[in-house]
Amino acid sequence: MRFARPTALVAAASGGTFVFMESYSIYGGNIPSTLAGEFSFSWSFALALVYLGLLIKIVHDEQKLVPLAGLVLALTALTHLITTLAIILASIPILVWKRGAKPVVVTWLIGFSIAGFWAVPLLARVAYSADMAWVPLRGWKNVLPTELWFFLIPAVFGLVWAIRRTPRVVPLVVLAVMPVIYYWLVLWIPKFLPGNLPQVQDKLWNGRFLPFFYFGVFVFAGLAVGQGLRELSRRIPAQVSVWWVRGLIALVLVVAFPLIPEISLGGTGGWVTLGVGLLALLATLIAPVSVEVRVAAPLFGVALFLSIGLAGLTFIPGWARWNYSGYEGKEAWPEYEALMVTMRDLPEGRVQWEYNKDQNKYGTPMSLMLLPYWTEGAHPSMEGLFFESSLTTPFHFLNQAEMSVSPSRPVPGLNYHTFDFDRGLEHLALYDVRYYVTYTEQAQQAADRRSDLDKVGSSPPFSIYELPPSSAVEVAGYVPAVFEGASFDEAALAWYDRYGELDEWLVKDGPDDWPRVGEDLDGLGTRPITGGGVVSDVVVDNHAISFRTTAVGIPHLVKVSYFPNWKAEGADGPYRAAPALMVVVPTEENVSLEFRSTWAEQVGIALSIGGLLFVVASGFHSWRESRA
Repeated sequence: MRFARPTALVAAASGGTFVFMESYSIYGGNIPSTLAGEFSFSWSFALALVYLGLLIKIVHDEQKLVPLAGLVLALTALTHLITTLAIILASIPILVWKRGAKPVVVTWLIGFSIAGFWAVPLLARVAYSADMAWVPLRGWKNVLPTELWFFLIPAVFGLVWAIRRTPRVVPLVVLAVMPVIYYWLVLWIPKFLPGNLPQVQDKLWNGRFLPFFYFGVFVFAGLAVGQGLRELSRRIPAQVSVWWVRGLIALVLVVAFPLIPEISLGGTGGWVTLGVGLLALLATLIAPVSVEVRVAAPLFGVALFLSIGLAGLTFIPGWARWNYSGYEGKEAWPEYEALMVTMRDLPEGRVQWEYNKDQNKYGTPMSLMLLPYWTEGAHPSMEGLFFESSLTTPFHFLNQAEMSVSPSRPVPGLNYHTFDFDRGLEHLALYDVRYYVTYTEQAQQAADRRSDLDKVGSSPPFSIYELPPSSAVEVAGYVPAVFEGASFDEAALAWYDRYGELDEWLVKDGPDDWPRVGEDLDGLGTRPITGGGVVSDVVVDNHAISFRTTAVGIPHLVKVSYFPNWKAEGADGPYRAAPALMVVVPTEENVSLEFRSTWAEQVGIALSIGGLLFVVASGFHSWRESRA
């Protein structure tokens, strides 16, 4: 953006202070969010800023950077979608700049092309992703946490000064202001939409954009302080500057030294601040008089913002130690290890474990998600970190609530039945779950009282129970009914709540001779199937499912999440079935389903290859020109 280097240096240090914010730990971009698992957001956040800087430079200086900017945009998109949307909006003002429209559009095309192998299938299949039903953030304290108050006034001055100085700052202004506008739009727009239209917050949570606003406040405050220090240093007489600067820095160090141990948790921030101050003092002692103030002023600004950021640290150092000490470093590691060893010795099968936030003592409340890791894939966990994408998500958390004393219930709006074993066991059979692991004494006692559960292992405080036998492929007892209402997702949730009637299958589509039902689901189970059949040799791999059946021509339920990429051989279908599974109708005794590429993957891969070839060719052309 062509600010003077001292000013830019202080602004960069101030912008970096953003990562030390502790007012939130999940929106993304800062250290706590990264420690909570949002590392993809952190990579994408940084890449987005690099892309914006390249774009500004391209329009004004170097057109040959267009392929590089497109590549950076692709990397931004491949690491996180939210940051990509934000940076695209921030780059729109450049379209109206002189010579700006063409390079901006070209970088968009290059970026989308390179990311095409992922982006095209995402756009084509987004309807098959989970809806976490995010509740929008409300209240001004989310927009203006107390950590920002110190920076707000200088940020306003810095923003006004920067806009008056250069139009190059406009994209950064949009990037900083847009999150606040979107934050309030999410709260107000739905009030003016018809009730049957999807609300904007369903997919894009307004809180995820706030990091750009926080970062913008820090940067503009840094611009104000940096420019102020630069103007001040230019007005100090050279003969006064030597002792004035040295004396000021020495005074700060003398005052700060007794407070060093109290500045931050463990003294870390204080000692870093002291080190920066000593370096600044050293720079003023060895620098020539003519450059002393020019060097010391930005260093003082850097030390100021670094001190502010580190002085506010409270829980970050402890959280970092907790994360990086690993599972083995936890006091409760022997309990956790014993459970995994016990599970490893059991036959293969899916596992539903009782959720409890106290399991954080093993490293994270989600520590049992690693069951397939410790058991070499033999015991898949029903809960995993992909729960923000799978169609099975809401149904899993209904199961978790039914089998847990204190469930997490992260998806709002569901009809949870907390600690209801009867419902839970029926649902687990529908998902071919073989094992149930209790954690609390209450859950263990409830499991012990059931004659249909077989206790096969114990590793205090955990107990392991084998559920009644089920199969990953099941023969229909009734002809499935095809839903003809508005929302199959809502119908599937209503069907899943029909206790004792889950053998009456509901599908989204199917043959013309299958019965049809509406929103009330009346008509399910009206056509019984006699005779049945036997399913054997069921094999479920990562990308393929196969089985043998004697019930040719009768619908079969395959207990794997539906997705359009599944293709059947030896059967008609698959048809999407409630809750989120698949139904096939065998035409042969041997049936196989394979997860294959479709037009979306093929088009995306072709675009990615084309985009990468363009970037390589452009780079080679630039190299030849520079060599010539």
